[in-house]
Amino acid sequence: MYNNEKIEVAEKRIVELKTLINHWKTSNISSRKSTAEFVESILSDRQETKAA
Repeated sequence: MYNNEKIEVAEKRIVELKTLINHWKTSNISSRKSTAEFVESILSDRQETKAA
């Protein structure tokens, strides 16, 4: 994997982690599955917005 690819993967992971942390700070959802689904939906919405 080239450095550019590594950077791109790391940047995506940072966005995922920031989203998850923000969710934990503002949510009372205790289920890990519900949390994962919520974060995945937010991230997919962001990716669709960027693609458009």
